[in-house]
Amino acid sequence: MKTRIAAILFVAIIASSLPAQAAKPQTISLTFAMHFTSATTATGTWTSASQLPLLQGKSGTVVQTTRITGKGKSKGAKTGQIIHGLNQVTAPDGTFVTQFVGGIKPTGATTSEVNGRFVLKKGTGAYSRLHGTGKVHATLDSASGSITAVYTGKAHANGG
Repeated sequence: MKTRIAAILFVAIIASSLPAQAAKPQTISLTFAMHFTSATTATGTWTSASQLPLLQGKSGTVVQTTRITGKGKSKGAKTGQIIHGLNQVTAPDGTFVTQFVGGIKPTGATTSEVNGRFVLKKGTGAYSRLHGTGKVHATLDSASGSITAVYTGKAHANGG
C-alpha cells in the first residue's frame, strides 16, 4: 500500500513539474479600422471574429506606429517600399502587441495596399500567454487618412 501511494505521489510530482503544453492553434481574424494621426502613427478600433475563445467577440482600441524602409527585394527584383510596424492593442481585459512587416503597393492616385506577415507578442492580463502568426492585408487611403487592416492566422494561449 505504501509503495502504491509513493508511486502515485511520484507520478503527480513529475506531472506537475513538466512544462505546460500550448493549446492547439485556432483560426483568428482581427480587423483594425484606423486613421493616420501623423506620418508614422495611427489610432482606431479593432474587432475580432476569431475561433480562439480568448479573442471571440473582443474589441477595443489600437495605436499603430510604423516606419517605412527602402525598396525590398524578392528573387533579385525590387518590390517597392517595406513597412514595419507595431500595434498596441487594448481591450477591457488586457493588452497585446502585433508586430508586422509588409510590402507597400500603390493601387491608385491616393490609395495603396500592404501585404505581409504578423506576429502576436507581449500580452498582459487575459492575453499574457497569447501567441500567434499570420498574414496581413491592409488598404490605405492618403486622401481620407484611413487604414483598414485584416490580420488572419493561427493563435493559441500557452498553458499556465
